[in-house]
Amino acid sequence: MSDLSLKFKSSSGFPLRKQIEVRPGVQLFFSSGIIDRKLQWVTATTSPIFELAYSQKNSLYSELGNVPVEIKPGYSNLGFLGETRSRSEYQCGEEIRTYSIWVEPHIFDDFCEAVCGEKGQKFSAFQNFACPYYSFRHDTREEILLSKLDNEMEMSTGQLNRLLLESQVLELLSINIERLLCPDWKEDRPLPLSAADMECLHNAHEILIRRLDCPPSLQELSYLIRMNDYKMKRLFKQYYGKTIYQYLREERMKKAYVLLQDGHYNVSQAAFTVGYTNISHFSEAFKKYFGVSPHKVIPHI
Repeated sequence: MSDLSLKFKSSSGFPLRKQIEVRPGVQLFFSSGIIDRKLQWVTATTSPIFELAYSQKNSLYSELGNVPVEIKPGYSNLGFLGETRSRSEYQCGEEIRTYSIWVEPHIFDDFCEAVCGEKGQKFSAFQNFACPYYSFRHDTREEILLSKLDNEMEMSTGQLNRLLLESQVLELLSINIERLLCPDWKEDRPLPLSAADMECLHNAHEILIRRLDCPPSLQELSYLIRMNDYKMKRLFKQYYGKTIYQYLREERMKKAYVLLQDGHYNVSQAAFTVGYTNISHFSEAFKKYFGVSPHKVIPHI
């Protein structure tokens, strides 16, 4: 087995079920289970490494060096790591199911050349930021591949179809390397997220939730979180998977639904509470989002 310069230091309760060398320089780590007690899981790299990670159950929070990182279900997460430590804490009863694919830098460079058809970006080019970590929303191809991996992981190591496993891992890597390097992605190419950026995005989220009835303009929101509006719009969509306006509209609809279902608000009151002054526009947006008219959600005694 090739040495990926990876070290573990953890409580024995962490459910790391499989560690598989897919090919020289590429390893797959699969963890699945329910944490039986509060524990801390620490990994450390003694040389640079590329990581592609997926969480299929819950959002996982960790510190990568001194930078907070969130691994969200429905997203692929790409990290370009130097010599660093990652620390995560888990609570008793927390369910996890994760895949982590580790690739040595020179192998990553070879993959980039194979995907692009010519020499392009190298591993080192993605390490020029404070937190070289990227997230992409899943597409259908990834969902299918992860489902196939789930089936493979239920087998014992001796029963694994190693060729099939390798093809699935390589396809996941190819999909995400293409996202990073394909010229067609140039405008939507992800921006690096620093700890300060993540704090700004969380502040933007809190402001929008508090002010559903009178949301700030994009210019005001960017001023409040101290980030220029162009960067804010790109990072918000990159992190939350939707534009600020889409996010605001969805949160308004969700709150209106709760208010109506509670039975203490009529349609007009719910609409005004979430910032709609035109009842017809509210009813149309509500029906488009939930598939039913708002008055049908109100419980009838």
